[in-house]
Amino acid sequence: MRLISYLLLFYISSASIIGEANLVHRLIVLPASKLSIDGKTNINSFTCAIANYSGTDTLVLHEGGKNTRPVFVKGSVGLDASTFDCGMNIMTSDFRKTVKSDEFPAIVIDFLSFERTPSYTQKEESFKGILKISLAGVTKLFEVDCSIEAKPNGMIHLKGGRKFTFADFGLSPPSRMMGTIKVQDDLSVNFHLVLKLDPNL
Repeated sequence: MRLISYLLLFYISSASIIGEANLVHRLIVLPASKLSIDGKTNINSFTCAIANYSGTDTLVLHEGGKNTRPVFVKGSVGLDASTFDCGMNIMTSDFRKTVKSDEFPAIVIDFLSFERTPSYTQKEESFKGILKISLAGVTKLFEVDCSIEAKPNGMIHLKGGRKFTFADFGLSPPSRMMGTIKVQDDLSVNFHLVLKLDPNL
């Protein structure tokens, strides 16, 4: 609870001086972007993924002044939960039901701020990011390990992830065969956004 309060205070403090921002970064989210959730059962491990992004989101990052975290004034990326694929039809169906994809079709990653302004070089940079994740109608604020790297073709790869539990979002792990196959509560959620700088900025 203290961490969440600290993150909120830090974000609000950064946002309050957005008028001092001296540079704007507009990053277009490309279809190659994806989200994966890794978990384990009492028998094996599994991965459920949204392999292709189908939205039209653009991230807008304001670079602040001295000693100020860069803040997103537009940071939402929406992914279609009904496209989760776990590699097996039965597991895919169970997982989509578990995350309530019919009732809440959008999984939203909402970037709030970065620890520092990315340099967009071809050397991978690692830093902390503050973001919100909305899943199954529940929104939670987290600090996430992120990395960013520019490729020779001009594409920018933003990656991040952390450990969660089903319970974080008020969900219960699915089970099959009268409970003999049980999914563990712990999950690893990872995103990989492929971005490009807006040439019209």
